[in-house]
Amino acid sequence: MVSNDFMGIDGFRWFIGVVEDRNDPEKASRVRVRCFGYHDDDLDKIPTEDLPWAQVLAPTDTPSMAGMGNTPHFLVEGSHVFGFFLDANFMQRPVVVGSIPGKPIDEANPEKGFSDPTARYPKTLNEPDTNRLVRGSIGEQHPSLLKRRGMQVSDVPLSTKPFFAANVQPGVTEDVRKTWNEPDAKSNGPTRYPFNHVHESEIGHIHEIDDTPGGARLLQQHITGTFTEIHPKGDKVVKVVGESYEIVIKDKSILIEGDLNVTVNGNKNELIKGDYVLEVEGDSYTKIHKNQRIRVGVRGEKAGGGNREEEILGNYAFDIRQSVKGRVGSAPDGARDFDVTIGGNETRIVGGNFDLNVTKNLTQISLADILVNAKNNMSLKTTTGIVAIGAGSNVNIRSSAEMKIKSGTTYKLQVVGVANETFDSTYRVKYKALNEFDHDGDRRIMIGADDYARHKTGVNFSCPDDPSRTSSNDCTDPTTPSLP
Repeated sequence: MVSNDFMGIDGFRWFIGVVEDRNDPEKASRVRVRCFGYHDDDLDKIPTEDLPWAQVLAPTDTPSMAGMGNTPHFLVEGSHVFGFFLDANFMQRPVVVGSIPGKPIDEANPEKGFSDPTARYPKTLNEPDTNRLVRGSIGEQHPSLLKRRGMQVSDVPLSTKPFFAANVQPGVTEDVRKTWNEPDAKSNGPTRYPFNHVHESEIGHIHEIDDTPGGARLLQQHITGTFTEIHPKGDKVVKVVGESYEIVIKDKSILIEGDLNVTVNGNKNELIKGDYVLEVEGDSYTKIHKNQRIRVGVRGEKAGGGNREEEILGNYAFDIRQSVKGRVGSAPDGARDFDVTIGGNETRIVGGNFDLNVTKNLTQISLADILVNAKNNMSLKTTTGIVAIGAGSNVNIRSSAEMKIKSGTTYKLQVVGVANETFDSTYRVKYKALNEFDHDGDRRIMIGADDYARHKTGVNFSCPDDPSRTSSNDCTDPTTPSLP
């Protein structure tokens, strides 16, 4: 039951005291305060646990209901506070209106009242309770600022364009690698009192709203060193000393009016479950220091695999220093074709061997000439079939040295027109079986020197039924055959 002497009805009694306990068992943001002039500093007479719980008055930006606003308060053991008693006569219902900063000169004494029983506060002596970050140049030694400066990175390398051999990209020189540096912490230098507004938590989290003329700045810093800082010119630095996660449930749009530089000292992994569209209005460069692997159609061949299409409206140049290996048409459900159309010329220079193995037919068609030139030997053969040479006009076969023609079985030579043979040296013919000549026309033999005929044992046959063979033609000068 509330008495009539409540809330100043029968007087107003205020107090100044020291917080000795904030561990409210009801977690209702209450504190125990030892009040000057009302309580003794002898803990044996009035232990901390016997002090009444005081309500803490909240500012108007905290509704003090349903967990909304800033809760709990930020009073700690050792805080000097000002307040009043709701029950002025009994002094059992204190209310803390606010805290009183000062300049501590004595360390905490847990053996006496009006002190922090945990002996943690005050942290500093003989200096104001205002944060060092507020007080100009002394803030340059604040641990949070020293940590940011100690983690500052410099000479972060940027990517460079790939450099090609002169025969691939003539006239292009290799880029000089550039670097960038992280902006200096507090890039404007010391803050000016009283323009920097600082909130520092017990463990060391920092929030700064710096209104220093010419050096307006925002900072939010975690005790580990992770921070976000907006510099006077609007530059923003975000540093995460641990892992960083960003989750966007819907769309995200980014517009960068200038350049985008990304340097990753480790790996970069990207998984895009939809389409990936990259449009470059200028040049595109890719430089890979080790290997590159590209696989298209990972969903599988039964699902149709995947295609790769390229359209190059200009030139295509490449320089491969090692081997090139590939397969075309290796699908398990049937072979596939490799079709290439070249609108102009094709030139290939092979420093070693050139092997072409075709399982089925090989067709080469030229609408003009075909020239095959070998420095050493040239072989043309089949395993079981026929070698056929056909010409629309003449066929010329010429050898600078020995020429051999060998047939495994029957040898047939048919000339529709005149056949001329000229031998500039000895001509030997050896027949191991029957030697038969059948002349449907005249037979002319010109012997320029001796005539030799040698017979082995046998029979000379005569043909009495031959008709009379007389003629007035002179066959003393047969026509000499010309060279092919």
